[in-house]
Amino acid sequence: MLEWKEEWAYEGGVTAAGLYHAGSMLSDDSQGDAEDDSLVMLVTDTNEGEYKAYLEKLCGTGFEKVFENHTAAVDCCQLKKEDALLYAYYTRARGEVRVIEDRASTALPEFSNTYEFASPQNTPDSAAACEGGESAEIYQYGLYYDPRNGHSPTTTNCGMFYIIRLSDNRLVMIDGGDCMQCSVEALEGMYRFLRRITGTAEGEKIHIAAWFFTHAHGDHVAACIRLLRTYPESFELQRVMFNFPSYHVRPGDKEALVLKETLREYCPDVKCLKLHNGQTVTLANVRFDVLYAQEDAISSEDMSRFPLGDFNCTSVILKMTTGNGTVLWLGDTNVETEALVAETVPAALWKADVVQVAHHCFNFLSRLYPLIDADYAMLPNSYYGGHTVENLDKLADVLNCLSSPDNIWYEDKTTGFRFQDGAYRVILEEPRVGGEHDGVDLYGVKREIL
Repeated sequence: MLEWKEEWAYEGGVTAAGLYHAGSMLSDDSQGDAEDDSLVMLVTDTNEGEYKAYLEKLCGTGFEKVFENHTAAVDCCQLKKEDALLYAYYTRARGEVRVIEDRASTALPEFSNTYEFASPQNTPDSAAACEGGESAEIYQYGLYYDPRNGHSPTTTNCGMFYIIRLSDNRLVMIDGGDCMQCSVEALEGMYRFLRRITGTAEGEKIHIAAWFFTHAHGDHVAACIRLLRTYPESFELQRVMFNFPSYHVRPGDKEALVLKETLREYCPDVKCLKLHNGQTVTLANVRFDVLYAQEDAISSEDMSRFPLGDFNCTSVILKMTTGNGTVLWLGDTNVETEALVAETVPAALWKADVVQVAHHCFNFLSRLYPLIDADYAMLPNSYYGGHTVENLDKLADVLNCLSSPDNIWYEDKTTGFRFQDGAYRVILEEPRVGGEHDGVDLYGVKREIL
């Protein structure tokens, strides 16, 4: 049984009964608690003064602040003491504090490779670290989608895969599609594409600065599993960052367990970061700001469960800054998350130049898209999938916010972008590689298609 230490108790407010188990990073937590499971203490009816007094108390016991950030939504802090790592944040709109015992993460100054923590009086501005310099290249990688916007034994109508090339030629990968989109032909196409955009010759490793997974659904993790297992000598994966809920509290797809198994086996030295609200990560010329993670939704009414009904609401929301532009990565964010973040994250923090359309355009976000107010959009679905009768009204929510209805791109082909001269410029367009699935599973084994 994982328990909260008495010396970490919060003074003031109302501390919820029990702890929320927020899940492991790389361990298999499908059978129960894991050693790297993160525990969350929730305090309601508190205030900023009590929160600051709590941080002072922790520092008085030997903790050191290694990261601080102060936004219009949260006041947050990461503290370290020997092997203990705590992340605390105060949600201004609700007068709530969450304190997370993070048993898996690398401390933020070590994880974020260009960030230097100076002092509470010299914390980084949320955009300044990467704003105004050279823009990263952003690729919406083409995947095969069911031509009838449905599912079959060899096709799917969901999945998403994005690739970011940093100024130092490393990559940041986002999600990775479904196994149905990772046939041998498709996988070879991914591999050749990564070598081509980085100019990396055979025999040299492709350096991946970080792989970010929005949530633990199978249509968002397959490419990572298949690439690492198929080309084990070709990649150096330096970091992974995500926030999957505990499998025994709120199970995701079994593919997420295969992902963790693959990372344990093929990347034993990878740095891990469990993403939490208010964190910032800077990698070369890209900065990521966390606007929402799953523990933001927990309620004192029942700390044993994730209270939102749709598992897609465990999707982390990141705002990315590079060059003179910003991108909002929504994963599969759904309406329950929208209702929460519209209340807790002020409008000024949502504004972005580009939005990744949430959940393959399967649900409405009628409040959130106007807050983001993007001029451009990237939709992780086919053109056909976005324009089916059941999705047209949802697509209209996005299109109505764009500066032009033509400023949207679909993922049934590969498109590359860069922020340049005040616009989101297309720098590459090419056809998708690969079609229907060939029966090769995540482990590379050929299975009979039923």
